[in-house]
Amino acid sequence: MAGDDLNDRLTESLYGTPKVKPDEQRKYLGTFRERVALTLDQGEAQQPQFIDVLHKELDQHPEYQLRINGNASETALDNLTDLSNMVANHSTVLAGKAAPDDIDALAAVVCTVDTALHLDEVDVAKRFPK
Repeated sequence: MAGDDLNDRLTESLYGTPKVKPDEQRKYLGTFRERVALTLDQGEAQQPQFIDVLHKELDQHPEYQLRINGNASETALDNLTDLSNMVANHSTVLAGKAAPDDIDALAAVVCTVDTALHLDEVDVAKRFPK
């Protein structure tokens, strides 16, 4: 029993505290799916109509925060950082290991800090079709 505790402590000191749902947190830019209100992929973040929807959603919910993938395309990053300068909501640009860089990675996530929303649909194009 003491050996198991020692092994757990050694493992934790070498690799850090294990994360809960690490794949989900990586996909949703560091937060859990149940806290997400909206997501934008790389293509959606380049389209003005979806940036407008995002702007309205952030204005209506001052408690929401905007998490931006620092590895998003240049156009998407420009649109999202411009938006973050226009709204009063807290915004974060993720870089380094915190920002996924694969082709399917989300460009932005709108989420709450610590409240579960449990929304069925969070993709901006599906929630707000043209």
